Amino acid sequence: MVAVADIAYVVYDHPDLDEAERFYRDFGLVTAARRPDELLMRGADGQPYCYVARKADRPRAVAIGMRVNSREDLERAAREEGVEMEPIDCLGGGWRVRLASPMGVDFELVHGCRPLEPLPMRDPLVLNHASNKARRGQWQRAVTEPAHVLRLGHVALVSSDFKAHGQWLQQRLGMMPSDILYDGTPDNALGGFFHCTGGDDWVDHHTIALFPAPVCGIHHASFEVQDIDAQFHGNKFLLAQGRKPLWGVGRHILGSQVFDYWFDPQGNVVEHFTDGDLVRPGKAPDYHQVADDSLAQWGPPISVQAFIERRPPPGAA
Repeated sequence: MVAVADIAYVVYDHPDLDEAERFYRDFGLVTAARRPDELLMRGADGQPYCYVARKADRPRAVAIGMRVNSREDLERAAREEGVEMEPIDCLGGGWRVRLASPMGVDFELVHGCRPLEPLPMRDPLVLNHASNKARRGQWQRAVTEPAHVLRLGHVALVSSDFKAHGQWLQQRLGMMPSDILYDGTPDNALGGFFHCTGGDDWVDHHTIALFPAPVCGIHHASFEVQDIDAQFHGNKFLLAQGRKPLWGVGRHILGSQVFDYWFDPQGNVVEHFTDGDLVRPGKAPDYHQVADDSLAQWGPPISVQAFIERRPPPGAA
């Protein structure tokens, strides 16, 4: 088993790369490289890309890229999987091992991708809390513009067999659950939020989530922005461009992220998030009863079923 360190990118098929590029620029990504059959888009961090759009006749979620810590880890993964390690023929280079998963989307373990220079990103806004006034003689004047994305933070999958698929994440990628969702009693687990154990001392509350559904595949990909003002201004910008929202703005309970969800032109769902929780790798999971009010601390009301089925709540723009 190789313990993955973090998420690297997602790969989707798109019939129209120009259309995809326009949407994801509005969403806050930056074009890193373009070929006739492939579009690479990046965030402001140093990773060469976090979103890959491939030219294809039909839209499809293809793969999730996950970083490992060393070439030795990648070589070991190739031996364990009985596959070849292959060079990555695009911006940043590096090496890759492809893993077929039972969750309707492949995983690609990667290492050695050359970083780029980080892009400019404004500092987080300084907030005056009731008991701590840190901003003095300065004004808050955030601009309505695309919510500059820092990085890809996590991917949520829909799963028809949480027990088997959760075990696959643990046994093949070294991931561990931070929180587990159940119905009725804790032994009836339906979904969960999994963190990486091959990374830093503190890691994102979840890098892969599993939601219950009769089918398998990607539910949404989630990208981190600077702060809550960037989130709201980015939301306002996307609405002004006529983009279709799914849900938000709100704050989740499990993971604590401030969120908003959007449909891209092919119907794929992507999320902005900020202010997410961090956990120590390997923490024992907590257990939570599935209920509509477990989705968010605040935000537009939506049922668990509607969210999983990606049906906007009544009154969504």
